[in-house]
Amino acid sequence: MRARGTVRALGAAPIVAVCAAVCGVPTVALALTGTSSKTAAKTVVAHTAAVTMPARQPARRQPVARPTPVPSRFAVARQAMAAEAGHFMTLQGRLLPAARGRVVSLNGRTGGRWTRLARGRTRPTGHFAIRYSVPGAGRTALRLSYAGGRGARATAASAGSVVGLEPTVASWYYDAGNTACGFHAYYGVANKSLPCGTHVTFEYGGRSVVATVDDRGPYVYGRSFDFNQNVSRYLGMYGVATVLSSVQ
Repeated sequence: MRARGTVRALGAAPIVAVCAAVCGVPTVALALTGTSSKTAAKTVVAHTAAVTMPARQPARRQPVARPTPVPSRFAVARQAMAAEAGHFMTLQGRLLPAARGRVVSLNGRTGGRWTRLARGRTRPTGHFAIRYSVPGAGRTALRLSYAGGRGARATAASAGSVVGLEPTVASWYYDAGNTACGFHAYYGVANKSLPCGTHVTFEYGGRSVVATVDDRGPYVYGRSFDFNQNVSRYLGMYGVATVLSSVQ
């Protein structure tokens, strides 16, 4: 009862002054004439809260800095290979910077467009070995590609070419006289229908050579080509044999 009496004795103005001194806010003149002490106290507390408690601002999300992808490149020797169509070969190389598990695709250009022949994954050193099936007869350009990711940019590089060979029967003859094409190629070969100057790849006994059509023949059933003495000597083929060939 004594406390209530004290509040009534103080009145509204002392309460404003006391709150200003305690809360550390400027004294605000309030029109509290004719207002009870309890009402004045509530008014002062509400005003003080509005002054001392600013509105809460929403937290701003900080942008996450993403690392810039580093350039990548292939280290591979461009090769000119020849193998029987449908057989498997392996192409080896390295993708830098070195990392494990990156997917490398081997593509071949056939029919005027690029198609994927096979793909493989890199080892921790960046090395890879891709086993693929040689396309049909003829020359196929090879290209390696990496789609990028894991901190590295996409890249591509030529890997040379592969020639798909098919079995054919050939013989040989000693080319000493005139030829039907009017010239002598060092590695010359005779054929009944291919245009003069056509290049043909042959493989026999693990060796391959590119010969040039410079004559007509052979005129024996079942044979497709006649080698001159240089081609025969290089391949080690004398007589009649089945060889692998591809017209370029």
